[in-house]
Amino acid sequence: MKSLPRRRSVAVRFAIRCSVWACLAAVLLGSSARAVRADGGFFETLFGLNSSEKKEPVEAGNVTHAFKKGVVVRSADGRLSILSFCLNKEGQIIALVGSGFGYGAGDNAKGESGVKVLSKEGDAIKEWKVDFDAQSINVASDGTVYVAGSGNVAKFSPDGTLLKKLELPHIAELLKNKDTIRKRAAEEAHQRRQSTRSFVTASKNRIKRLEETPADKRSASDTLAIAQLKRSIKMMEKDQTEEEGIDSIVQQITARMRIINSIAVSDRDVFVVCGEDTGYGYSVWRTDHDFSNATRVMKGLAGCCGQMDVQVLGDDLLVAENCNHSFARFDRDAKKIGEWGGRANGLGDNPKCFGGCCNPMNVRCGPNGDIFTAESEGIVKRFSGKGDFVALVAKRPLSGGCKNVAVAASPDGKYVYCCDKPGSRINIFEEKPKVIAQAKPSGK
Repeated sequence: MKSLPRRRSVAVRFAIRCSVWACLAAVLLGSSARAVRADGGFFETLFGLNSSEKKEPVEAGNVTHAFKKGVVVRSADGRLSILSFCLNKEGQIIALVGSGFGYGAGDNAKGESGVKVLSKEGDAIKEWKVDFDAQSINVASDGTVYVAGSGNVAKFSPDGTLLKKLELPHIAELLKNKDTIRKRAAEEAHQRRQSTRSFVTASKNRIKRLEETPADKRSASDTLAIAQLKRSIKMMEKDQTEEEGIDSIVQQITARMRIINSIAVSDRDVFVVCGEDTGYGYSVWRTDHDFSNATRVMKGLAGCCGQMDVQVLGDDLLVAENCNHSFARFDRDAKKIGEWGGRANGLGDNPKCFGGCCNPMNVRCGPNGDIFTAESEGIVKRFSGKGDFVALVAKRPLSGGCKNVAVAASPDGKYVYCCDKPGSRINIFEEKPKVIAQAKPSGK
């Protein structure tokens, strides 16, 4: 088998390191017999978060919309899968397909993505290519389609004609500050080395304690723990110069800054969300429809596993504050109008709250100014524009951990859509028939 290049892609290196640390942490906590996911739901599995919330929080019969079908959305050759979607004013589905993004994205950009237009029932209408790695999509009230990713943004006419494309100036400016980025990378590399030494020391101590029991009397889980720990130590102690470590982190930082986690369009503005040049938060930038006059209106937003969804309601902003188990509404200058939600503590908790390690993942304005939220477990809820809980709309279990679960409702409210990213499909839910209560005949 051909050996891998010494300098693996940032994404691959990061995934391997996450898996190692996940297994290592689990073993150190005595949890080696439990499967630990490295798909974004790691903390849920490792620490037992949300164990009761995995159960059905509300009876499925209480939803307002029933599952109709799932529509697979991929590129014509099947290589690109769905990343996100939105609806135009006619209720057509405007879907983005691409190679995906997350930690380290952008390091191996291939410039491959595309837009697919589907009917409200999910039938293919047309599609066109996008010549950069796109990560987010939205549509304006006039049907103009906005696509963003890898530091670029473009807008297309409803028929797919490219109207404008450019590298976002504010991101280009942030990336110019190479000295600041490298200084931050050096600090992070130092912190990682300290953490690695601590983990290796703790691992060796645990191996020593486990090996005090003779091999023939050792439990299967302890035997597995020893093997896992030794593999982890070997990988964590692999040769890497200090400069190589810093270079790797610089790549991760710059790649993260190029990711456009969300784009939203009002009649006045375009809002884009991207990572910040310091720390791990997200900023919201406001531009005009020609992507000029960029102003940072929000900073320091916290999002789990690279997820930070921002949408519009009129001229206002809707933010899925998944780390706070809430969603919030701001005016275009980021003055907070209200925040709603809270952490659900388990079965039967207040339905206006959100479960999981971090929810809601996505938010969207729907008919009559109502707000729809979506959770990574496939739960869709409806709130009024004032934040009052209206109804549990739909439920369709999804695999994987924290992820984009873009949600939207047709203009008449008959259909609700939710992105099943692991399955590369859009789940379509149809409103249930309304039951009119019949009065009982008198005397019976």
